[in-house]
Amino acid sequence: MDFVRLTPEQLRAFNDDGFLVVRKVLNRAQVDSLIDGGDRLAEAFLKKPVVMDRPEFNHIDLRPGLLEEPALLDLVGLAPTISLLAQLLSPNIHLHSTALIYKRPENPDAPTFRRGWHRDIRIPEDLGNSGLPRVGIKVCYCLTDFHRADAGMTLMARGTHLRQQPLVIRRGESDPEGVEVCDLRLDAGDALLFENRIFHTAAPNRSDRVSRVIIYGYAYRWMKPEVYLDPPDERYLAGANLILRQLLGGYRDIDTQPWALQEWARANGVARERVPWAVDAPDGAGVAF
Repeated sequence: MDFVRLTPEQLRAFNDDGFLVVRKVLNRAQVDSLIDGGDRLAEAFLKKPVVMDRPEFNHIDLRPGLLEEPALLDLVGLAPTISLLAQLLSPNIHLHSTALIYKRPENPDAPTFRRGWHRDIRIPEDLGNSGLPRVGIKVCYCLTDFHRADAGMTLMARGTHLRQQPLVIRRGESDPEGVEVCDLRLDAGDALLFENRIFHTAAPNRSDRVSRVIIYGYAYRWMKPEVYLDPPDERYLAGANLILRQLLGGYRDIDTQPWALQEWARANGVARERVPWAVDAPDGAGVAF
């Protein structure tokens, strides 16, 4: 897999904002191939009659079955984004979730539908909002341009990955107070990376075209993947290279070292230092076992 080094500016932006825009990750041919595959999966939705005043009819969030399309399977191990994920998390990662999200145009005068501000992976439900760790990153691949507000792109609440309290949303309002809500301007082929702790929400599509994105979530291998990805399908593992095999869940035992990405990281000088279980320090030197 080709190596793409995370720049200091990208690391700073991700750590400060909770998300990162990476431009031109996909070329036009890749975008077209993904649209073809995505449209086949969403065919029934795209053929439904348009009902402008019923927003619940105008979007689809398809989770299972995405990897049956060859172009969407190949996307799991895309070098430019996997390189960044291995540096932002670690080489010890796998695919955690998949989503194909299409939104048809809605009535621009209709009230906001299903804002739904939330954090991913549900760990706040057990651990609360304080002191949460970064355990996963989602990659949103844009298959259409998002050049205006309310064009269907997921909204980000900048910096809220570090927030220790719930959001404050006044009765009758859609968005939280005291935070910057970002409706990003993106091109087809761009990728948006965002981590599990940042508050975000779906948004309406009030443009004049169908919005199309593919979102793949990656997490540490000790995080159980979504049920439709577990166990890994041997059809996908059979022809996969070693890195793609790891990402698809080919290492079932989490105590098995993630050799594929680990060796790749070591070869490119971005391997993580081993965390010792114990140290021997009779003279204060501290030698790791």
